[in-house]
Amino acid sequence: MKLSFGERQPYRIWFDYLKTCLNDELLSNKVDRKFYKDWHLNLISSKYTPKRRRKVNGKLKIVKIDYPFDKWIEKHEHLFTDTSTTMRISSGTKSTKSILLEIPLNYSITKVQREVGKVLENKLNKRLSKFTITSNRALILPPLDYFLYAWKLRHSNKDIKLAELWTKVQEYIQKRQGKVSKLVGKGKLRRRALMSGDSNERKAILVSRNINKAQKILENVCKGIFTGNYADN
Repeated sequence: MKLSFGERQPYRIWFDYLKTCLNDELLSNKVDRKFYKDWHLNLISSKYTPKRRRKVNGKLKIVKIDYPFDKWIEKHEHLFTDTSTTMRISSGTKSTKSILLEIPLNYSITKVQREVGKVLENKLNKRLSKFTITSNRALILPPLDYFLYAWKLRHSNKDIKLAELWTKVQEYIQKRQGKVSKLVGKGKLRRRALMSGDSNERKAILVSRNINKAQKILENVCKGIFTGNYADN
């Protein structure tokens, strides 16, 4: 089973958060390397040499970049796809990927069809992939993206004022929106909503909350949880 472009996006953001953890002096020591063994962490934190050269000061040069998600997912997509399953009559043993349901022999097909939904409510429709998204709220991807960008800006420049940081995050969102405008138009990506803020004080509060949320998500990712709980309180 191959993931579609849209289905890949939550894992791209998970990948970006994990890469940030690996490249951070404090968070890298908290990463559960046993849990992430199959992700090949050395690859994620390595540099990649693209085939195309880039212009640097007017000259074409080979420039190494952070290892891209699109290259990594080619070899690791199987980690996020469901294992193949089929419905069958059980011999009495239950696997971790199924539910053993007893049906009285005097039940008619009609009665089974009528009652099975009630019996199995909240028991089915579970992901069986090795690595699954764990979130206590609906997963809205764009905010997760700029939470992380705000966190990175803050940690690369401790002296930057929060209101100024808010402006830089806004510029980042608009720039990203421009790059993916065609995909947004085709419905492959959601339009990114800009953060509200009508005063410097309000902007500082909003961006500070976003940084704190990113910190919580990063801490969760270290433990193998994405996104986990990242509420303000």
